[in-house]
Amino acid sequence: MDDNHKVHLLTKELIPVIDDLDGEAKQVVLNHIHDCSECQQLYTNAVELEESYPKSAASDEVEIKPLKKLVQFNRGLKSLLIFIRAMILFYIIYSGWRFYDWESSAQAAIDYIQGLTFLFYFPAALFLIIFTLIFFNKKWLWVSVIIDTMIILFIGRLATIFI
Repeated sequence: MDDNHKVHLLTKELIPVIDDLDGEAKQVVLNHIHDCSECQQLYTNAVELEESYPKSAASDEVEIKPLKKLVQFNRGLKSLLIFIRAMILFYIIYSGWRFYDWESSAQAAIDYIQGLTFLFYFPAALFLIIFTLIFFNKKWLWVSVIIDTMIILFIGRLATIFI
C-alpha cells in the first residue's frame, strides 16, 4: 500500500470531522480533497448534509434555570438541618430547666446544660457541618460553623440570661 492510498483512506475517514482537526492535519486532508475527485464528492456531500440541518436558534448565553423540585429539596434540606439543631438545643435546655431547681442550684443547671451541649450538640454539629460542606455552598458552611461555635462556647451565658 503506497502513501497516496493511505492518505486517501485516512481522508475518507476524516472528512466528517474535518472541522475538528488541527491545522496541519486539516491542510493535508484539504490538499488531498483538492486532488481526489472521490474525496471531493464525499466532502461536498458532507458539507451539504451539514447545511441541510436546521441551525439552532438558542444562543450560548441562555441561562439554565435549576429544576424547581431540586430547589425545593435544597430548601427542605436546609430547613431540616436547622430543625435538627433547634431540637437538640430544645432538649438540652428543657432537660436542664425541668430536672434542676434553678433557685437553689442555678450553677449546677448551667453546668449540666454545658455538659449536654458537648455530649449531644457538639457531635451533631460536626456531622451537620460535614454534611453542609458536602451538599451546600461555602456561605452556608461558614454560617453553620459560626453559629455552632457561638452556641457551644456561649450556651452557659445564654442560659444565665434567661434565669
